[in-house]
Amino acid sequence: MQLVFTHLPPKEFIVDKIASKHNTEIVRIPVKHCVLNPIELGWAGLKNYVRQQKVRFRLDDIEQLCNEWLAACSPEHASAYFAHIYKQEEIFKTADKNVEEIENDLTDSEDDVDDDTLNDNEVDDLTAF
Repeated sequence: MQLVFTHLPPKEFIVDKIASKHNTEIVRIPVKHCVLNPIELGWAGLKNYVRQQKVRFRLDDIEQLCNEWLAACSPEHASAYFAHIYKQEEIFKTADKNVEEIENDLTDSEDDVDDDTLNDNEVDDLTAF
């Protein structure tokens, strides 16, 4: 099965072809990483705004509150969401780099330990009183 996956052609998406014609880049976020999705920050802001209002939660009220929040959402808000995402991305990159360094250190340590490993007879000699 691994052989099949190694020889698969790269995925091509129609949206990428259309975007390249218009000199536009499609940015894909990792699945299940809502912390890297600015839309999630906007959605959370909207929900918090609706929760803070002291109204009956009828559909008309919710619609009105959503429209109010969207009208008040300025380009500065959106820029702040993206700035927050960029900070989170840097945190992930730093953490990933640290994990790779630790992993490399552990791998190197395992090589050193293999050289110093005792055989069964040596273990028996050490545990005999």
